[in-house]
Amino acid sequence: MATTFRRMQDFDRRAELIRATLDCIADKGIQGTTVRAVATYAGVSNGLIRHHFASKENMILAAYRETVEMITAPGRAIIDAPEMEPHERLARFVRASIGGAVADPRVFSLWAAFIAQVNVDPEMARIHDDGHLPYRSALEPMIAAIMAAENRALPDRRRERLAIALNAVLDGLWLEGCLYKEDRCPEDYVELGLETAEALLGTTLPRIAERE
Repeated sequence: MATTFRRMQDFDRRAELIRATLDCIADKGIQGTTVRAVATYAGVSNGLIRHHFASKENMILAAYRETVEMITAPGRAIIDAPEMEPHERLARFVRASIGGAVADPRVFSLWAAFIAQVNVDPEMARIHDDGHLPYRSALEPMIAAIMAAENRALPDRRRERLAIALNAVLDGLWLEGCLYKEDRCPEDYVELGLETAEALLGTTLPRIAERE
């Protein structure tokens, strides 16, 4: 598990240490993730860990920021993509929220290790809000764009409620997909997400392959 470091800039070295912290958390949980354990995973001294993070708490917070980035980055890429037809954007967003990189069981293990801390650690709660709230609020304008494209009127309150409901569906299907059994695969959950979005919005969404 331990790796040998090449010479690198401080930024790159810090990124490698965060990755080692994530590996340690995925294997041992937060309580088992100590400076010594991460140093072993990374193949470095305890002093180097403390040089970059000062404390275990800072190291854990940096690892949580990276976890939030891993979970939200695929969806944010769809949100930020220019000149995309509204139905295609939502279909791609559904896929990015449930399948692909975010369906990795390791990502789920990290999320599960951190989530209980969000309600008791103010700094972790701030990281959570900074990363997740803009991501989750993106659904409402996507729904509005579909309604406009179809020349359908939708009151603001109704649009907001639909966004909340669809967010809940995507979160639930992501959790189920990460824990899928042999009789289902992640693609099944993506399809369920698309079907539910269509039912909620009364529309039809394109089926786009993961690598398109």
